[in-house]
Amino acid sequence: MTAVPDIVWLNLPLFIVGLIIIIKGSDLFLDSAVWVARAFGVPQIIIGATIVSLCTTLPELVSSCAASLKGSGDMALGNAVGSIFCNTGLILGVVLLLIGARIRREVFLIKGIFMLGGLLFGLFLVLPAHHETGLRIDRFEGLILLVFLVIFLVVNYYESLHMTGDAKLNKAEEDPARGDFSGWGKHMACFMIGAVTVAIGAYMLVEFGQRMALNFGVSEAVVSVLFVALGTSLPELFTAIAAIRKKAQDISVGNIFGANVLNMALVVGASATIRPLTPSDKLLARMDIPAALIVCSIVFFAGLIKGKLGKKTGLTLLGCYAVYTVVRLVMGRAG
Repeated sequence: MTAVPDIVWLNLPLFIVGLIIIIKGSDLFLDSAVWVARAFGVPQIIIGATIVSLCTTLPELVSSCAASLKGSGDMALGNAVGSIFCNTGLILGVVLLLIGARIRREVFLIKGIFMLGGLLFGLFLVLPAHHETGLRIDRFEGLILLVFLVIFLVVNYYESLHMTGDAKLNKAEEDPARGDFSGWGKHMACFMIGAVTVAIGAYMLVEFGQRMALNFGVSEAVVSVLFVALGTSLPELFTAIAAIRKKAQDISVGNIFGANVLNMALVVGASATIRPLTPSDKLLARMDIPAALIVCSIVFFAGLIKGKLGKKTGLTLLGCYAVYTVVRLVMGRAG
């Protein structure tokens, strides 16, 4: 794409437009992907356990990969880590404050172990002592994260199968959408439009996010961790709102845990595989990943100990998010 002239007062509006475009595009992409899976007879449990989870992480994935291609390791890694913190501190905090959540200990334990394990491994990768040249996640380490992703998806699938029973899987044969390709043209068009708009939205997020960092005198990592991450986490927010309305908040907790695993394993893994990530903002290792690890640990241990998550945990998470946002803005001033 041809470089766009820098018009300072347009950067923020265009950044917001990029957020809207990438979210709308991911919705189109998700709807068409689910239709294709159902038409080809893919069991609905597999659609829910894998395809939907992957598609709701599409905004983070594409925007971080775009940042990686441009050589911005700060934005690529910051988006993934910031999304984890936003999912847990803000979105889950709101859910728990409003309605609380029940805990299925077995599911909670498995997803929680994957989530904390992924964060711990990510923290190890960016520790200065790990790479003598500074912060870096190379291609091989990115591939390890992608293998971690495959293991998580397989476990997620069999976990869902165990919870619902084999009969649920067999009902895929009764799906009225199976073998119905009557809307093929429409859905393929939506698929292509969704893919293109996600790519355009990701370009705008990275391009105008970088310009905003320069305009406001903050680092690219700050823009990515706080603002890009908040925008690309909106699908999880919409899912949480829907879960609250249906009083299925335990689903929201599981979705957020799964999204956190995907952010570290898929988003960081794919971005590093495309191009080794060499972030310059040391606070990503010293503050951002540890902060994400802390809020995720609060939820994990509170849920295991109490068997449920309530308003006190929600208030704690929202407090952590507010403090972290202010401190990160203060400490992230560029130059």
